Amino acid sequence: MIPKYRAWDKMRKEMNYKVLVGNCDEEDENWTCPIIWIEEAKDWLHFDDYKYIMLSTGLVDKNGQEIFEGDIVDYKGRKAVIKWHGSYASFIYRFIDESQDRKPEWNPLYLAYMKCKIIGNIYENPELLEV
Repeated sequence: MIPKYRAWDKMRKEMNYKVLVGNCDEEDENWTCPIIWIEEAKDWLHFDDYKYIMLSTGLVDKNGQEIFEGDIVDYKGRKAVIKWHGSYASFIYRFIDESQDRKPEWNPLYLAYMKCKIIGNIYENPELLEV
């Protein structure tokens, strides 16, 4: 799978879906990500301008729409948020309406993606995060 990214432009409050992530600093031993290509701007922009870069999960919802980290989905009538979990090396989801009294339960996305539907994302639709 070729990684696909999107970037939230916090200044213009819009999502950019044609994003290339790269490194222009050959001296950087850590190979961090200081720049991204934004197709709409036809230019490489510094990562600080786009702090919110999300990776595609490589999966699609029941309508065939590509699921990205940060998406909010409807799964069995409940809202859930998608996140990358490094310890599990997997994309996971958590129901938004879970009780704040206990530790939230994260579930593997690959078990649910064909039954969920994207309804928004955490940046363009923050109101969906409300219980």
